[in-house]
Amino acid sequence: MKRTPRGTIYRCPVCGAEVSVLARRYGKFDPVCCGVSMEMQPRRLVFYVCPVCHSEVAVLHMGGGTLRPRCCNTDMRREAA
Repeated sequence: MKRTPRGTIYRCPVCGAEVSVLARRYGKFDPVCCGVSMEMQPRRLVFYVCPVCHSEVAVLHMGGGTLRPRCCNTDMRREAA
């Protein structure tokens, strides 16, 4: 069975609610909101992982600045989704 890619975002075409896949698993992910199927969006979340404690963060929206998330007094590493 096909995996839903990590960081995939789905949006409700009725109310605008959004959900995202945080962990890759096998199975058919088919979210429904307002009685209709949510639509897969072209954008995806960006993940960063702490090389020390392995904490993870997901970027919802990149601003115009330079993002450098830090954890355990060190720069977090960008991870492929």
